[in-house]
Amino acid sequence: MDVKPDAYFKNIIARRDPRYDGRFYFGVKTTRIYCRPICPAKPKPENIIIFLSPSEAERAGYRACLRCHPDLAPGAKRVDDAERFVSQALRIIEKNPQEELTIQTLANALGVTDRHLRRLFEQHLGASPMEIMITQRLHFAKQMIQETPAPVTEIAFAAGFQSIRRFNEAFKEGYRTSPSSFRKNNAAGPAGSLSLKVPIRLPYDWDQVLAYLKRHETYGLELVGENLYRRYVSRGKKFGVITVSRPAGKDYLTAEFLDIPLSDVRLLLARVKNLFDTDHNPLHLPRLGKSAPQGVRVPGSFDPFETTVSIILSQLVSTEHAKQALKKIVCRYGRKIGLHENHEVFEFPSARTLARADVKTIGLPAARARAIRTLARGVSKGALDFTAHGGLSEMKERLLGIHGIGPWTATMIAMRCLNDTDAFPEFDLVIQKILKKKLVNPAAWTSSRAYLTHQLWRDFGREQEN
Repeated sequence: MDVKPDAYFKNIIARRDPRYDGRFYFGVKTTRIYCRPICPAKPKPENIIIFLSPSEAERAGYRACLRCHPDLAPGAKRVDDAERFVSQALRIIEKNPQEELTIQTLANALGVTDRHLRRLFEQHLGASPMEIMITQRLHFAKQMIQETPAPVTEIAFAAGFQSIRRFNEAFKEGYRTSPSSFRKNNAAGPAGSLSLKVPIRLPYDWDQVLAYLKRHETYGLELVGENLYRRYVSRGKKFGVITVSRPAGKDYLTAEFLDIPLSDVRLLLARVKNLFDTDHNPLHLPRLGKSAPQGVRVPGSFDPFETTVSIILSQLVSTEHAKQALKKIVCRYGRKIGLHENHEVFEFPSARTLARADVKTIGLPAARARAIRTLARGVSKGALDFTAHGGLSEMKERLLGIHGIGPWTATMIAMRCLNDTDAFPEFDLVIQKILKKKLVNPAAWTSSRAYLTHQLWRDFGREQEN
């Protein structure tokens, strides 16, 4: 974001404007504490200092506020091209929580120089990529220590630290105390499980998100019920279970991890956040006619390859027809790994498996079957990577280069798998009807048309067909 004069930020802080939550943070010079702009604290204007990220604040020696918890708050979805690039880099960091990423490795994955990467991070986050990595690890470790009974030593490695000594040093530097002293009494959960809070910004239309995921659930890997989403995660011959629910009236979701190694939790938590669009600030959206968006979200993907196959199958057919086709692919080419509460559990077929499979035999049109095989070949060979290798426009071009993937399909993939907040499926039949009736002006939603799309589907009753 472009840094404006201090008076601009101080006015936002004075009125606790929720539209700017996640876009910047402020520190109080007298207490050396940093907060979110919505914090009820009322510091004197002359004592305020502005930071672009928690990492920048902590680098300057400020500690997180215990009232507004800026270190555990949702992130901020970024919408312009440069900010999307930074978000893409952050997703690579999240995707490799246990890997000692160097700035050069990260820059190579993004196809830029390490100098350019540092410049973008300093411009938009006020900190270097390495500082962001360490801060994210510390914040995850702090949450785990606060909310779970897991041993501190295991948490340190699960957060991505390579040694206990380095973890203790970083924790003491960031929080002015040792991890063991910081730990409070925690009620142990069921054996083999742990539960974490996933903060969200209100309003959040939980019913809209669940209804969408229900219509597009993958047989054997997902189960959507009343007030819950369940995901099965393959662990060789076994499987773990992630259950996400929404406590009534709370500003967080609850994610429960059962029979999942602690070392996998950070990566899987990032996938949950992406799926449920937890970093979005709904108050950024314009009004649609006389009504506000009322917490609409754009569901992402837990597994981009799986979601992309699902989207290809949904071309020109009903949602139910697409779900049945996806079920056939899972049952024929996936691997059954057990039962959970009388529900079959599968591992989704790998890209290498589908690259060799004759999926046309399950009743698919030739073009659709060919598109899935071409996609699978690209993913298995590394030519198509949903996280790295170029920007959003380049990835869209590669998708459109696959015979059988047209503009609607590429847009839906961009919306769910590439976090494109401006993805707008204008060729969607219901969207076209709405545009012809001039019920909405998409130009007013520039950079946020994916949210407009989901609001139109929800409010015009088209959800069962999209």
